[in-house]
Amino acid sequence: MFSPLRRQPGFALLSIMTLALGIGVSTAVFSVVNGVLLQPLQFPQAERIVSLNTQTAGRPTSAPKVTGGDLVDLQAANKVFDAVSVYYGGEIGVQLRDRAEFTGIWWVNPEFFRIVGQKPNAAGAVVSEAFAARHFGDPWRAVGQPVQVENRVYEIGGVLSGPRFPPEAEIWLPAPRVPENLNRTAFNYRAVARLAPGVSLLQAQAALNTLSAQLAAVYPKSNNGRTFIAVPLREQLTGPVQSTLYLLLGAVLLVLLIACANVSNLLLARATVRAREIAVRAALGASRVRIVRMLVKESMALAVMGGVLGMALAWWGTRALIHFAPPDLPRVSDVHVDYAVLGFAVGISMLSALVFGALPALQASRAEFSSSQNGRGVLRGGSHTLRNSLVVAEIALSFVLATGAGLFFRSFLALNAVDMGFRADNTLVMYAHAPAKSLQEHVDVGRSFVDKILPSLASLPGVRSTAAVMGLPTGRYGSNGSYAVVGKHVFGEGQKMPQSNWSLSSPDYFATMRIPLLRGRDFTVRDRYDAPGVIIVSDSVVRQIFPGEDPLGRQIVCGLDAVTMKPMTIVGVVGDVRQNSPGSLPEPTLYMPLQQHPFYANEVQVIVRTGGDPAAMTATVRKTAHDLNPEMAVKFTTMETMVSDSIAAPRFRTFLAGTFAALALLLAMAGIYGVMSYIVTQRTSELGLRMALGAAGSDVMALVLSRAAVMAVVGLAIGAAMAMAVSRLIGAMLFGLTATDPATYAMVLFGVAGIAVLAAAGPAWRASRIDPMVALREE
Repeated sequence: MFSPLRRQPGFALLSIMTLALGIGVSTAVFSVVNGVLLQPLQFPQAERIVSLNTQTAGRPTSAPKVTGGDLVDLQAANKVFDAVSVYYGGEIGVQLRDRAEFTGIWWVNPEFFRIVGQKPNAAGAVVSEAFAARHFGDPWRAVGQPVQVENRVYEIGGVLSGPRFPPEAEIWLPAPRVPENLNRTAFNYRAVARLAPGVSLLQAQAALNTLSAQLAAVYPKSNNGRTFIAVPLREQLTGPVQSTLYLLLGAVLLVLLIACANVSNLLLARATVRAREIAVRAALGASRVRIVRMLVKESMALAVMGGVLGMALAWWGTRALIHFAPPDLPRVSDVHVDYAVLGFAVGISMLSALVFGALPALQASRAEFSSSQNGRGVLRGGSHTLRNSLVVAEIALSFVLATGAGLFFRSFLALNAVDMGFRADNTLVMYAHAPAKSLQEHVDVGRSFVDKILPSLASLPGVRSTAAVMGLPTGRYGSNGSYAVVGKHVFGEGQKMPQSNWSLSSPDYFATMRIPLLRGRDFTVRDRYDAPGVIIVSDSVVRQIFPGEDPLGRQIVCGLDAVTMKPMTIVGVVGDVRQNSPGSLPEPTLYMPLQQHPFYANEVQVIVRTGGDPAAMTATVRKTAHDLNPEMAVKFTTMETMVSDSIAAPRFRTFLAGTFAALALLLAMAGIYGVMSYIVTQRTSELGLRMALGAAGSDVMALVLSRAAVMAVVGLAIGAAMAMAVSRLIGAMLFGLTATDPATYAMVLFGVAGIAVLAAAGPAWRASRIDPMVALREE
């Protein structure tokens, strides 16, 4: 099985490397798909854990949140779940004996741990094993130690080992049995449940539909058009990335197909060289089945060696994919090369052997011995057609991948060219959380930011200006909801209220972020908690609510807190910003003074605009903040990093699509070169005769190139049709262009055509240099 391969090491090496490349990248992508999407969660009977979401009429998807009032009714009316628990929280500050830091903290009911199948068996705070080891050395030394959250001290009662939910959680604290906010319009909570024994997901959903209808009848103003949805927890965690990962898996399998087509062409060319050997075997009595079996065994040997090398590439490729993956890719810790991935690699290796080996083996088994060919064996039955067809397929599939990569690339360029409405350069961002519990503590913290912390940071050498905000664009914090303009809307009368983002900011925020102040004034230090309520609106609010009117002096009411339920006077208008990412549209935004809304003022982003590299200021800013408030937890990033992270998913898609397209084009180029080289070799005598009869070298070159051009044109035509059909699948992932963007198709068309011509140019030039006398003498 191996001896024929040893006689042609160049052929064997090229085939093995081609297969290894296709198998390696396919297995690497599958390892990510398997770990993120296919593997079950690591909780007992994880398939019975569901997230309780809310579906609102007119919204395409459900949201993993519920209101406090709805949560109470869900728990009270429960007959289909073994347990239901609230969970809410996030990354906030925790104070330990010697430090303060940001940590994932979540408030949960006692049933929560039963739902996720874990039993810490402890009262008070529960911490993860990693948190305990990091702060107390041995995990069990953490039990009995105090942690302080929002000026309340909790004693650690247990350490949780194994998988965590939510994945970023490190501390779980007891939540009140009844939610503090029972409002039915504020979606402040999340809920998770475990299906009762014998209850299916469909039965649970039917019960939720019934409860939704009952609540809509009792509370029509808030619950009309609202439905509770039970979503399997794995689907809830991975839903946002499913389409991207499956799309990438499909793309990489196309690369594998191209690799198989390439090796098939190599085997066909080799079969032609071995035609005499195969014809002699047949003449000596070897059956066609025996010859096919021999050739398929050789193909299997190539597949095995390609698979082994491919697994090594897959291990490296998996690590590279994890490194380049977006920061919010879920379940990254579950991505590794396991038995399922090994099985996939073995499976595609064997399948590849059948795909690239079967047709050449059947074709080669039809070799005949012909005395008219000077005793050489010849192949019959359309081997030339098969080789040409494989090259056409490679060109078509390469065109599809190159088109997808081109669309993603142009879309990503459009994202990077977007005006965000602010300037991200030279801006250090400090997430800050100062503990506060009572109203007066929150008021004092808000005043300390404006009166003490921000001025101290602004006085540091190299700092141009400072500000604080809750709701920084592309940041973690923020809120939104409906609002009413006094004289235009009235809450509670069934009107369709306008919606907007809500943000809290200190004086100088707009100047620091370079958001233009279009009219009126900025907030000042006089806009304190006990001062008259004021508000600044974005230009979108003016266009939406006050067309042709002067908004200054008008009053707005919204439901952020008790203060905002009183009329707030508009004192300024600022430019629009893109709140979530460059791909989001500018939305109406209401800005309110940080100090006038103290319950949100203790967890903010501090903005430090510098005259140079903002990261170089991190240590100085950290020390200054710690000196002013040792209990304040801080962490740092830059505004440019935040904007970059907000488009990490499009960048990941673009990078991988471009990589796969480049591999496909490289393989297609090799395939065209190989076929054209074979054609020139087989037709050496004919081409020599043409030149002996007067044909110029340029004529011979044109003849060879025309053959390649025919294959390229057919492949491009088929590829364009396939790309038009397939590109519709990625339309929702594009920004600033459509899936049928003419410029992209034209760019790819000329690019692939140029590569085809370049691949054929070498054999064509060699054909034009044939010596007629030498060619005819060999014949």
